[in-house]
Amino acid sequence: MAKSNVKTVFFDIDGTLLGLKSKSVPDSTIEALSILKSKGIRIIVSTGRSYEHAKFLAEHGFDGFITFNGSYCVDSNGESFFRHTIDISEIQLLHDHLNTLDNFPVGVMTTEGSFISDITDDVTAIFKLLKLDTPPPQDFSHALKSEVLQLNLFVDEHKEAHLFSEVLKNCVPSRWCPEFIDVNAKGISKQIGMEQFFNRYGLSAESSMAFGDGGNDIQMLETAGIGVAMGNAGDNVKAVADFVTGTTEEDGIWNALKHYEVI
Repeated sequence: MAKSNVKTVFFDIDGTLLGLKSKSVPDSTIEALSILKSKGIRIIVSTGRSYEHAKFLAEHGFDGFITFNGSYCVDSNGESFFRHTIDISEIQLLHDHLNTLDNFPVGVMTTEGSFISDITDDVTAIFKLLKLDTPPPQDFSHALKSEVLQLNLFVDEHKEAHLFSEVLKNCVPSRWCPEFIDVNAKGISKQIGMEQFFNRYGLSAESSMAFGDGGNDIQMLETAGIGVAMGNAGDNVKAVADFVTGTTEEDGIWNALKHYEVI
């Protein structure tokens, strides 16, 4: 794809815009974002985080936010224009499972806010690592009265396999962190979020570029005209990318944009 065809660039947050070690946006990335804006190229955040946990990046001039892995899209003014919730029947099935077979912490992201069913040492440690405030604790039954955009299940891969073959059959998991998985309604992904912005701004997948490092970024990288995996990405992510760059701390975003002569 010729450099002149790049009209929009999507960026994951953790491990992409924010370094896994530094937990900050490097100066090279900040400069790259500024150059993209000066060229009239749209820049859009695409994350598994909530908008509340992503909007600190608004100061860099982002044209929108794909949050909750595509379940909730927000424009540059902070106004939502797309949302897709998990069906209440799936929430009920998980509620029954937690109360009868296997209890583990579940983060619940709703249209009104977030909470977590149990705060364990592992939960506290992961939120501290991500430099995020731990959501308030509430019994999972509160999810039955809410519009749920996303769940975080603190389970290993073995439990994950069982849950999605036997319980949450109409949901999809994605894992970007060893300690938990994101859960969204089946059919929802960052690709769906990208499509909302393509339609909103009259853009196309062919004229887009995307950066990511986690399992929840795979469809985004496959959809973009140029998919870039960060150096810290897993092999499954690198396998679908058009280009593998360095880590965030190694100026990976800057170098990839230079490689494709976008900046």
